[in-house]
Amino acid sequence: MTQNSGYQISEADIETTIRFLKTQNLPCTREDAIKHLEEKAALAHMAAHKIVEDEQSGKIDPIKLKKD
Repeated sequence: MTQNSGYQISEADIETTIRFLKTQNLPCTREDAIKHLEEKAALAHMAAHKIVEDEQSGKIDPIKLKKD
């Protein structure tokens, strides 16, 4: 499993992903689910970096997060 300080794959995530993969007629073993989740986490990580780069370069306006 990929180590990522922001997200830890849980058993519930794995079970939910197995059910999702089944609905898509994709291979749906535990290992397939973990691989799918790791790929999605890596994609989200790359997207976050791209957003920061675009904000810093002025390509896009900074994203404002709501405060509770």
